[in-house]
Amino acid sequence: MHKPYKDAIKLTGIAIAVFLGMKYILPVAIPFFIAWVLVRFLMPGAVFLEEKLHLKKVLAGGILLVLLTGAAGIALYLLGSTLIRQVCNLAANFDIYMQKAENLLKVCCSAVEKNTGIHAQAVENFIYDNMLVVEQRLQTYAVPDVLKNSISYLMSMLEWLGVVLIVFVSYMLILKDYEKLGEVLKKYGIYERTRKINAAMMSLGGAWLRAQLLIILTVTIICVAGLALLGYPYALLLGIVIGLLDALPFIGTGTILVPWGVIQMFTGKFWLGVCLIVLFLIINTLREFLEPKLIGDRMGIYPIAMVAAVYVGICVYGVAGVVLGPISLMLIIEIFREMREEKDMK
Repeated sequence: MHKPYKDAIKLTGIAIAVFLGMKYILPVAIPFFIAWVLVRFLMPGAVFLEEKLHLKKVLAGGILLVLLTGAAGIALYLLGSTLIRQVCNLAANFDIYMQKAENLLKVCCSAVEKNTGIHAQAVENFIYDNMLVVEQRLQTYAVPDVLKNSISYLMSMLEWLGVVLIVFVSYMLILKDYEKLGEVLKKYGIYERTRKINAAMMSLGGAWLRAQLLIILTVTIICVAGLALLGYPYALLLGIVIGLLDALPFIGTGTILVPWGVIQMFTGKFWLGVCLIVLFLIINTLREFLEPKLIGDRMGIYPIAMVAAVYVGICVYGVAGVVLGPISLMLIIEIFREMREEKDMK
């Protein structure tokens, strides 16, 4: 069999194995993987406390984990309380914003009539009819589904609490026997191959994930700060939503800020609209600057391939595919590369 066909068969087999692993094995193994990552992250601090304060490594690691969890909990509480307050304010003023939306719709429909000759009332009726259809479908399917599955949602919350407990226990056990586990694993032939693939994934995949998280955080902070300076009362809520949308290659901040800015300009708030578009340009320029600086050419993967990986990931894994898609692609490439290097050495 010709070498290209052999490579294609190998790649197909690897892709199927990675898909099955991500789809069925990862959900089961994720608590232990999180515990292992925490051990790798906190181990230097635990060793430092063990040497300086003469604490047992398990106790030192437990203290560090509690401190990390406490800091994360406080940050989430402060962020969550602010978000809940803004959502409650938005709900309390919902009628006012609906009236503003209706007035804006009338202005836009009048502009359509002026430029195209289509009657404004016909455009309004068309939009309202479609909104009514969406509302009826939500009432028919979404609301009953939420009520029907309320018990399952409660069970899911209890399952998540169980997962947190498993992560904590696994973290303590892995931390205690970290060196012994390493010695046992080294006895198996697959260990060295897995170690190389893991090292490559931690380097490339970790760099990509850190870069994406840093870019999302930076975009969110700039959005929140920009909207707050422009006087929007829900700057934090809107900034977080826009920052998360920026992670999706098919949406981005432009689909929110540019139309928003154009609408403000056409409704008499010209400079506010200009500021929103300038905010988009700042964010877009910053992203274009940060991506090559943080990732550069280390990935060895064309950007179009990463976009395709995100799209396929969403189709296969759901929303989690935004992250799992690119990780799956990098894992397939690294496994295939390791297999070829091993074959060349033989």
